[in-house]
Amino acid sequence: MRFYDVAVTSLAIDAPIKWTDNVLSQHDVPGVAAARRGVARRIPHPTLLHLALTRELHAVLGLSVRDALPLARELLDGDGAAIIQRGAVHLALDRALLERAVERRLREALESAPTPRRGPPTRYRSRAK
Repeated sequence: MRFYDVAVTSLAIDAPIKWTDNVLSQHDVPGVAAARRGVARRIPHPTLLHLALTRELHAVLGLSVRDALPLARELLDGDGAAIIQRGAVHLALDRALLERAVERRLREALESAPTPRRGPPTRYRSRAK
């Protein structure tokens, strides 16, 4: 399974890095384990789709992230097109369209985003003459 860092994930879901980092820090997102400080989060592809749909529900429909996360999970749990009904409201997901959009942005992100260096900076040593 392929994993992505927060920067690549943010580009792929069309969200600011701060938004993605806050969602991962403040909410229980399936597929992302809590890590200690200084350890880069690793986001698997299914979680990338979950975050992308959560972002859409938050940015386009104005849902809070707290409400959008479980709704996105429910929409993604089925195969193909999913429909949720709450009273007179019907919410449908075109999963193929979501996956194509995420894959396109992910390709662009992976082409342009270098792997970040972790840990303390490298010290340069001068050569003794």
